[in-house]
Amino acid sequence: MKKNMKKSICMILIVAMLAVSVTACNNATKESKDEIVLLSGYFTEIEILMQMAGILIEENTDLKVKFHDSMNTVPASQANESGEIDLFVSYDGTMLTTLLGYDVSDVPEGEDLLEWVRAKSIEKLGLTLMEPFGFENTYALAVREDFANENNIQSISDLAQYTTDLVFGAEHEFFDEEASMRFKPLNKQYGLEWKDSKSIDIGLKYAAMDSGNIDATIAYSTDGLVKKSNLKVLEDDKSFFPQYFAAYQVRDSLFEEFADSAPNLEEELNKLAGKIDNVSMTELNYLVDVEGQDAYDVAKAYLVKIGLSK
Repeated sequence: MKKNMKKSICMILIVAMLAVSVTACNNATKESKDEIVLLSGYFTEIEILMQMAGILIEENTDLKVKFHDSMNTVPASQANESGEIDLFVSYDGTMLTTLLGYDVSDVPEGEDLLEWVRAKSIEKLGLTLMEPFGFENTYALAVREDFANENNIQSISDLAQYTTDLVFGAEHEFFDEEASMRFKPLNKQYGLEWKDSKSIDIGLKYAAMDSGNIDATIAYSTDGLVKKSNLKVLEDDKSFFPQYFAAYQVRDSLFEEFADSAPNLEEELNKLAGKIDNVSMTELNYLVDVEGQDAYDVAKAYLVKIGLSK
């Protein structure tokens, strides 16, 4: 009888402990949904856009914003999918080539690239892009403006005859062997042969152009430093690079996860849809990269300007 009583007491204690554990886990989950983790940008444009997201969220929801250290595209997407981070900025062209491994030619004729990428990324990665901001920051090959003018170089095809005497340099990611719209495929399509090529930190490539350590680089169409460094962006006359419209990238389940703590989260983030054109984004980048202003201050001022913050 005593033995059975001991067993009963043990069972009661176990059940009670399990109940406490479950309650603790539920509370931890609930607490975690009071905080949203944003990924810091690994270059200026993304950092400005992430600061805008942080401002909109903090001013218009009850969520606490936490910034995670920056990561490149592939690990960032993996962290987004796993739940380590909740939000960052991507581009439809980046998702098409770097994350999904497709080329522009894989998009069925007549279908919008962005919509096709959205469907494929949900299916294969559990990720999606929100509504685009309005600007397109596509890849572009750039050389010094004086060199282009001296040799009447307008396009990448015009440059081809000179590349054996030139050194090419770009960020590490552009040399990624797994992606299609990168260094080797670019050379193959245009028949480019360089004197040398260098993988350099993304923050140093314009300084390398200014100093003459490299002669050509990959720029972005909204780079503020293109203007500062007096670079000529060359026409992609063989349409090598796809479109690159920017948008917030999220897990397809994100807004459901935050439905209780921030039911208006999607609405707040989509307030930026169509609100930033190429001229505006280039100017914002210029304020940070050239004038040295803080990314948060630039983001805040722009939100005030367009009536999304006070």
